[in-house]
Parts: sequence; structure tokens; C-alpha cells
Amino acid sequence: MGRISSHMPLALEATPFSLLEHVTFWRVMTGLLVLLAAWVLVRYISRLFALLGSRVPRSRFLVRLLEPAVRIGVWFAVLFIVFSLLAPTQETFLAAVASLGLALGLGAQDLVKNIVGGLVVLADRPYQLGDRVKIGDAYGEIDHIGLRSTKLTTPDDTRVTIPNLDILNHQVFNANSGVPDCQVVTDLYLPPDTDPGTALKIGHEAAYCSPYLLARKPIVARVAQGFDRIPYLRLRIKAYVYDHRFEPAMQSDITARASAEFLRLGILQAWRNGAATPMRPQPGD
Repeated sequence: MGRISSHMPLALEATPFSLLEHVTFWRVMTGLLVLLAAWVLVRYISRLFALLGSRVPRSRFLVRLLEPAVRIGVWFAVLFIVFSLLAPTQETFLAAVASLGLALGLGAQDLVKNIVGGLVVLADRPYQLGDRVKIGDAYGEIDHIGLRSTKLTTPDDTRVTIPNLDILNHQVFNANSGVPDCQVVTDLYLPPDTDPGTALKIGHEAAYCSPYLLARKPIVARVAQGFDRIPYLRLRIKAYVYDHRFEPAMQSDITARASAEFLRLGILQAWRNGAATPMRPQPGD
């Protein structure tokens, strides 16, 4: 009993108010300065990696692969430093970390799930900066990978923010997987009586003449019958663009070249005379 009572004053002294005595004004100011310096450093790192990617195009995807890991590593190191500054002892430091983890777990469950999702994305790497991906209904180029969310820019220049938790629950379709080139699929819809051989030849030549073509990859043209209000012949052209950033430009170029030839041959005359045209099926149909 005497041993227990001799330790009780020490336990009573370790109150939150006594611990706050160690959190001085200068410690708080130092912590804020460290956070400000980290914010500036992260912005500088992002610009540095962007500059390296533009200066060394061959290493653009490797540079973008390293950027999110370095950025997140800096923030973890800074949080460790700030906790070390504000905690008077190692026990207090561990208690503060545990308390913060408990508070986040109870009060910000979605945020914690998104952060865990961000760590899973960094470890599993279903995509990286610069990849062209489809996540849910969003399709575009990945330009930011953070702890909470991933951002991509669509071909029509719309910025889409996707929480990392949603990414774990959706299929991710990656068009290029860390390499510059990717496959471009262009669909053209023709009258049902169009000669398939002529359509295949024009489609192949339109892709072959495109200035965006990666010539060492194959060109594939296929035709299929379809029906949407009226019957039609679908011409699907698959070719590779040398840089995925020119995917929309290549689709437009192939469409323009092939359509001009079909018009010249009079193949589209029936639809030009006022006949109904089919609704465009969704990609992948």
C-alpha cells in the first residue's frame, strides 16, 4: 500500500495542464515555420520535377513516378518534426501520436480511408502521373496523386477530383501504363450497304497517313453490322499515337481523312440526302 501511495503524486502531476507548460510560444512558432517551409519545399519539388520532365522527355514518366512519393515523404517527415518539437518527452510524443490517430479514426473516418487509399495507390501503382486512365465515368490524364485524392484532366480540359477511397472500389483502365504511346480507337458509322473492303481500306489509309501515328505499332481496322433506329456499318480503326497527349488530335485527324474520302466516293450520300443517322454507341459497345 505504501508503494502505491508513493507513486500517486507522480501520476497526478502528469496532467494535460502540466504537459502544456512545455508547449512554449517559441516551440509553436518553430513548428509553424517548419510547416511553412515544408509547404514551400513541396511546391518547389513539384516545379522541379515538372522542369526535369520537360527537359528530359525520355525520363518524363520516371520523374513523375517519383514525385508523389517524395512529396508525401516530405509531409510525413515534417509532421514527425513538429510532434517532436511540441512533445516534451518520448512518452508524450507517442501519446500525442496515438491521440491524433484515435481522433482521426473517430472524427474523420472518410479522410483516414482516403489517406489509406492513397498509400495503397502509391504501393500498388495502378497508374502514375502522366498516365491516361478511365476511373468510373472519368477519363483523362493523371496530373496529381495525393494522400486524399487523385486529380485528372479530361480531353475537354475539365479537372476531375476523385477520392482515393473511390479508386479502390472502381476498376481502373490504364491506356499507356507508364509509356508515352497508347492505342487510339476511332469509330465511323456508314450506310449498311457500304462495301466492307472499301471501308477497311480507307480506314487503314486514314490511320497510316496521320502525322500522329506511331508507325512501328500495328494498325487494325474492323467492320461490324449494327442497328440503332436504322441499320449501319461500323468501321473501327485502332492505331497507336506516339504521345498519348495527342489522342484527341489523332482521332479527329483520322475521322477527317476517312470522312473526306467517303464523301468523295459518294458513300455518305444517303445520309447527306436527309436519311436518319444512327445514334453513336457508347465506347466499348
